[in-house]
This record gives sequence, structure tokens and C-alpha cells, in this order.
Amino acid sequence: MKAAVYYTNTDVRVEEMPKPTAGEGEIVVKTNACGVCVADTMEWYNKPKAPVVLGHEAVGVIEEIGKNVEGFQVGDRVFVHHHVACMSCEECRKGKYTLCPQFKATNYKPGGFAEYFKAGPSHVRTDTLKLPDSMSFEEATLIEPLACVLHGIERLHVRPSERIAVIGTGTIGLMLIEALKAYGVTDIVAYERSPWRQKMAEKKGAKAVREADADLDKELKCLEETFGWNQFDIVCVMAKDIKAMEIGMKLTGKGGKLLLFATPDPEEYLKLYVSEAFFKEMDILLTYSANHNNTREALRLISSQKVDAKSYITHRYAMNEVEQAIARTLGRGECLKCIVKVEESEEGEV
Repeated sequence: MKAAVYYTNTDVRVEEMPKPTAGEGEIVVKTNACGVCVADTMEWYNKPKAPVVLGHEAVGVIEEIGKNVEGFQVGDRVFVHHHVACMSCEECRKGKYTLCPQFKATNYKPGGFAEYFKAGPSHVRTDTLKLPDSMSFEEATLIEPLACVLHGIERLHVRPSERIAVIGTGTIGLMLIEALKAYGVTDIVAYERSPWRQKMAEKKGAKAVREADADLDKELKCLEETFGWNQFDIVCVMAKDIKAMEIGMKLTGKGGKLLLFATPDPEEYLKLYVSEAFFKEMDILLTYSANHNNTREALRLISSQKVDAKSYITHRYAMNEVEQAIARTLGRGECLKCIVKVEESEEGEV
């Protein structure tokens, strides 16, 4: 089979490799499409693992089923979450599934940018979901990123009455706005520099879209004049920019929560204003990946049209164009979600 093998962000080669076969409890999926995540562009994270087949937002059709697999059959259209918890360790007992020692160690093989991938027994048991007939494969590639958004919401214990700021409105930030709206939150203010993304945030339901003033005191005064309040119960920083995180700390109100969603480069450090956080009794939270409950909720929100998955897909690429997909994702511009149409790559019908 063919797979897009990653060496660096500018060196991704389509190579031949053995097609996986299903062992006991396993399934082999013929990949239809796979989304490109920002994590796929993090060269500092991916290059040490190279050569490697990336892609963890894959969907497709079950091609082969191993012995003792129950509940699935050849031909089922499925989403498979790449990380799964063991469901029996101390972290799983506490419901902290993404911290399970097995979680990050699991992955389907070789990766989503390949014609086929194999999911192990734990994937099949815990987080392989059948897709409803009404959901397209393209829509289903958004299950994983939406699930990550929902895990962040889960960490925050959001109430509909809360005032929430979303800093950074790429795909994940916009999905957060749309999901919060689906859960009844109305006071959502987005912070974004790009005029194009500002318009997208308005379409997704932000009450206001602002560009944070360099003078934060001036920004707080503007909020007071516009809304009658000047700080937020929750601030979600969706960008990996350190400055955005520092702004988020300033915008978080007394007793508020600051959620940091993205990871900066490892050599970067966040300056923590401890005295300010102390007197505010501020909670600083981080969120990583998603669990099996989040993926099921993501499927529900997409299938019920509470989240319009199609609206996020702006660019489509063939398997021999993964380099371009990475470059486009890094370049931002008028771009949200890039997907690789694996099944159509041979014919070039992308």
C-alpha cells in the first residue's frame, strides 16, 4: 500500500509499505480521509520520530476483521480515535482517561495518511465509532478535533450564564464558540487579529469580536463601556502564542478560570503573574487530547447539526500533497481545516 511518510515539514514522501493485517481483536480500515492537525505541523515534535506516517483524524471503511471482534463487520463506516485509555488503572478510576499511562502510547498503525491503518483491540473495544449514514466522511474527520474542544469544556465545567472569552479563532477556537452556543452560552467574546477569521467568529455566534488593545487597561475600559462588565468568568486561549496567554491572564476575572489549549514550542516560557492570580483566586487549567466520552459527544453534535462540520473544511489535498497541506495549515491566511482525501488520491479527484 501507499503512505505519506514524514521526514520534515518540507519532506513528505509517498512510499510503499506492507498493508496491515488484522490480528485477534483488531480491525483494518481502508482510509477515506484524514484531517491535518496543527500537531502534524510541529516539526520539533515530529522530526525526532521520523520517518513516520502522521495523521490521527482518520475515517474510513472496515476492510478486515480479526478473530473475536464483536459489534463490527466488514463494510462498516467508522471513526477510530488514535489514543485510548486502559479503563482499569488509577487514572482511569478517577475518570482522568487522557492521563492513563496507556493513552499516549496507543495509536493506530501506521497513521491516517496511508491507504490502510490497523486499530488494536483496545481501540476496537473503547473508541471505534460507527458513522451514521447521514454523516459524510469529510464531516467525520472533524470528530477528533471537536472532541478535543469538548474535553476542554469538560475541564471547565461551563455554565450557560458564564461570560467567556475565546482568544484565537482558528478551527479549534471557532469550534469552541459553536459548541458553547450549543450548550446555551450566550456571552462569548472572541479575540482575533485576522479580519477573515473575525467574520467567521461572528458567523459562529460570538457576541462580539475584538482585537485586544496593546494597552490592557484600555481594553478593560472598552469592555466596561460596551457590556457593563470588564472581565470574564472563563478565558480560553486557543493560540500557542505566549503573548495571547499573558493577555488571557489579564482578562480573567476574580474567581475565574484560564484555559490554555495549545502548546508553544518547548523552549518558550509563560511569565506567571503569581500575585495577580493569587488575589483573583484564579484557576489555570490545561487540556490535552480527548477521551471516549468526548468523541461520542462530538459525533452527536455533528450528526445533529449542532456543529456544522462541513463549514470548517476549506482545503482538500491528495496523499502526495501532504507537504502542501502542512504548509497551508502553518500559513493560516483564509484557511481553517485541511483534509487529505486518501481514497481519491490515486485518481486525483480531490
